[in-house]
Amino acid sequence: KKEKVIETDYSKVIVTQIADTIIYDVIIENPEPDNEWINECLKNLNKKELVDFVFDAVYEGKAEAFHYYTNEKFTIRDIEEIEKDPEFSRDKIAKVQFVEEWLLDKENFRMFKQIHSIMLGYEIKYEDGTIRGYKPTFRVYLNK
Repeated sequence: KKEKVIETDYSKVIVTQIADTIIYDVIIENPEPDNEWINECLKNLNKKELVDFVFDAVYEGKAEAFHYYTNEKFTIRDIEEIEKDPEFSRDKIAKVQFVEEWLLDKENFRMFKQIHSIMLGYEIKYEDGTIRGYKPTFRVYLNK
């Protein structure tokens, strides 16, 4: 067990790390518009704000973008090239991948997640409009 102290809005808390690295994908655009469960899960998401936040942070120099596989740092020109790709549109971003650390506050029965990085993925479709898969854009590290 790895314990550490984190600072919340109100106090310092001793937490137990239950995962130093958890990687998971979250669908942020419903691929099945008639699927009521997915619609319910996404109803309070402002996808445009999230996507613009990530891109704007990179363009404004508040965050650095990295290749999703090699972790090579991207330049602003690299990001502009992604945006010029005819397959790409910010509106097509439909998946987010998070890399996080999970922490438990056993005393107060709370859980904290610290996001290490976020990666946006956009839909690639077949000619008939069905989703073939998702293509990653770049990874941005948070809390650096």
